[in-house]
Amino acid sequence: MRKLLLVTALAAIAPLAAQAESNFVTGTGALSASAKLDFVITIPKVLFLQVGTGTSNANNTTVNDITFAVPAGNVGNGTAVAGTGGDLAGGGVTVRVLGNSGTVSLGNTVTGPLSSGTAGNPTVPWSDIVVTAGALATATTGFTNAAIAHPAFNTAAAGGASATPTTLAASGGLVRREGSWTFAYANTATLPAGTYGNTVANNGTVTYTATAP
Repeated sequence: MRKLLLVTALAAIAPLAAQAESNFVTGTGALSASAKLDFVITIPKVLFLQVGTGTSNANNTTVNDITFAVPAGNVGNGTAVAGTGGDLAGGGVTVRVLGNSGTVSLGNTVTGPLSSGTAGNPTVPWSDIVVTAGALATATTGFTNAAIAHPAFNTAAAGGASATPTTLAASGGLVRREGSWTFAYANTATLPAGTYGNTVANNGTVTYTATAP
């Protein structure tokens, strides 16, 4: 019985709750009645960062490898070695940022120079990873397609965050930028044979981070 009474009461109230403003007029001449509605649109804050393979406005767990294979006759001779891997040719990756809450700061973090995992052997400083910024071959509608400055790697012994992140200024409250980063190995030092980086333990991972207000 209580359940039935409760349902009946709510059914009587619900139509009233759903009504907009009302205006009742009467008279013998021309009549005019008006009623208002207030519309409210709430836009959430969003921030999207893609470096390499990605899915627009969605998560994608693919982490690209950028690999440099130094020719045997060129070890340490200062001839830069182009990379392979990434989602673009020649060791290149797509960079895309979308934010709607103001200026975006784009930085990166490393954990130290690239190591071969062999104690006592030399390491590869992050300064030997050269980055060329450029535009994408094909632009995305709504985005500004142009070079995005790559934030310098932290070359301290323990690594860390980039000292000077790249600032992406908002236009009309929005950041919609895209471009490419192409990586090369400077090959300035003669090193013992081995694979440098490649794993977290050997400091081979760079983490890029975008932040916004």
